[in-house]
Amino acid sequence: MRLEQHIEAMSAFAAGRASATALIPMMAGAAHPGRRAQVYRNSGSLACVEALRSNYLRLATVMGDDFFGALARAYADAEPPTSRSLVGYGASLAQFVAGAEAEHGIPWLADIAQLDRGWLDAHLAPDAAPLIPGALAEVDSSTLMTCILGVHPSAQLVDTEWTTASLWIDLKAGKLPSRQMALPHRSEHVLFWRPGGEVGMRSLSPGEHAFLSSAMSQLPLGAACEAAMAAEPSIDLSHLIAGAVSSGFFITIAQQGGANHDTHSEAKGRL
Repeated sequence: MRLEQHIEAMSAFAAGRASATALIPMMAGAAHPGRRAQVYRNSGSLACVEALRSNYLRLATVMGDDFFGALARAYADAEPPTSRSLVGYGASLAQFVAGAEAEHGIPWLADIAQLDRGWLDAHLAPDAAPLIPGALAEVDSSTLMTCILGVHPSAQLVDTEWTTASLWIDLKAGKLPSRQMALPHRSEHVLFWRPGGEVGMRSLSPGEHAFLSSAMSQLPLGAACEAAMAAEPSIDLSHLIAGAVSSGFFITIAQQGGANHDTHSEAKGRL
């Protein structure tokens, strides 16, 4: 039995889509697994729930143990793991939470899951050396606006429907909301990124969001600046660009259609 078939059979059994007979090809001598199968199913479900609890800490905090446990078990049944590792498991949990709003009745709950996911994806992303301050000054000013700035691989933009960023920060600090708390139904844009050892989080203005999302779409710097001004005409572009560089958001500079301009190594060699 190939590994892919092995994983598919075990996932189907763990999710309740197949009976214990699906495990027979994996058993020594093709024996029926018997009661061991239910032990495996229970332990597999528990492992999925605990992985989701670890990956979505703030969501689990605001929901409480019983509420979150029930939701996590339902998710694991609907979306069982497709690999042997549970690292990063639950990529579609926010959509699952949103789809279950009729059951839980909390319209902003999916936004908390999205923010948890943004933090987790930034945490799990590969490392990369950011541009050093002053790197853009080394590029010819006549071509700078046509350059494409490579974005740090940890960068995650999360767009929420409710103003949940402050609540998420409170939950991260262990502060539980009051039962009477009402959140404004207003969209927010949040950036997660990890240029160093810690994941950073920042709420973005409309211009900052337009600029960073354009850069993440690999648009030239000039186009990203135009998008920022269209979204927020009063924005200070010089401050915006300098802030993005100093925060470690960018890692490379490339001429449009050309090779990377490795200002990081060049500048480093002159220090």
